[in-house]
Amino acid sequence: MNQQIIFNNDFDYCADKQAVRFSCLVSGLKVNCYIKVGAEQCETALLQVKQDAFNWEDKAEQAIAADEINNDGEVWL
Repeated sequence: MNQQIIFNNDFDYCADKQAVRFSCLVSGLKVNCYIKVGAEQCETALLQVKQDAFNWEDKAEQAIAADEINNDGEVWL
C-alpha cells in the first residue's frame, strides 16, 4: 500500500460533471477522482463503483503515478 496516497471513503455522484466522484490525499493535497457516467445510470454506477472501490483506487493510483492530475486537481478515469 502506498502511504503517500490516502483514499477517503466519500463516493458520491456529481451531477454537474455527470460522474461518480471519490477523493484522495496525495502528499497532503486533495485530489478528486471522477468516473464518467450518464445521469440515467447514476444510482447503479455509484453502487457498482462502491463495490469495486479497490479496483478504482488502483486505477486512480496508476493515473496519479503517471501524473494525470489536471490543473483543477482532478483525475478522470
